[in-house]
Amino acid sequence: MQREYRENSNPAAQNLYWMNGIESYLEHTEHPELEKFSKIKRAIMYGNPWAIQDLCVKEVYRGTTPDSMEFFNLIFNQWTGYKEITHKKVLNFVTNSIHDEYIQKINHWSQTWGNKANLNEHFSRGQMDSKLWMVDKLSELFPQKQIPTIAHYGGWYATVAHHLFQHFEITNYWNLETDYDCLRISEDFNREQVSSNWQFKSIGIDVNDIYWRKDKFFRCKAVNQQGKKIEVEIDPDLIINTSCEHMSENWFEQIPQGKTICLQTNNYFSNKQHINCCENLQVAVEKYPMEELYYSGELETGNYTRYMIIGRK
Repeated sequence: MQREYRENSNPAAQNLYWMNGIESYLEHTEHPELEKFSKIKRAIMYGNPWAIQDLCVKEVYRGTTPDSMEFFNLIFNQWTGYKEITHKKVLNFVTNSIHDEYIQKINHWSQTWGNKANLNEHFSRGQMDSKLWMVDKLSELFPQKQIPTIAHYGGWYATVAHHLFQHFEITNYWNLETDYDCLRISEDFNREQVSSNWQFKSIGIDVNDIYWRKDKFFRCKAVNQQGKKIEVEIDPDLIINTSCEHMSENWFEQIPQGKTICLQTNNYFSNKQHINCCENLQVAVEKYPMEELYYSGELETGNYTRYMIIGRK
């Protein structure tokens, strides 16, 4: 008897781990097109015949477009052996099928930056769930929905800023990064806020080198569109660090008392880039002591456990 679908028959399709993260996002937001996305995932990644049938009907109703043949190649890849599957192609299909501003931004970003926009690492289910978890807890702790100034230490591509801007009134969101590729990539993702009087701005700086003034602010230099360095003064109402496992505790020790901090770390010791993991939540709480602890918790992601601490130092 023929199997009803050929699970894992095309390795190229199985490399689309970012689809799991997008699915988590749609579940979290209770998106009305979640089921449609799930069918796209089942068809492309697993060759589910009923999902394929449903998507084909929708393509017929959509009508012929310049992308129609590519879309059908993706839909039938598990059965035809189509190997020319790329993240860009699949994300373009998803964007043309699912109406969502966040997914559109991800697609534009991917088309612009190519392989530098690492979809699988950045939008894995663990990454997506961890960031949405943080936004949810901050929403509970800041019911007034106002966080005027955020300093995000090691913010990477800072795609989480999209969710924070949706939930809070933010005047300035400073993404502090040592990777200069990330500066440009993160600003492109948050380009609307960048163009709005630097509501979002990335700055190249090692957070371990920040010099805090007595009045509990620090200065650093941001580069404008003309390449000119402009000194800015940052007095954060919230400091975020979701990359603690990538750095020592120096950044934390230098922060003056009274500052509110939200941090995440994990027990993913097998990742060679992680130089400062924690065995469990208690170790994390002891490593990053707060004068007033607002929240501490953990989130299972499959490959590792994520720990989050929010408090006033």
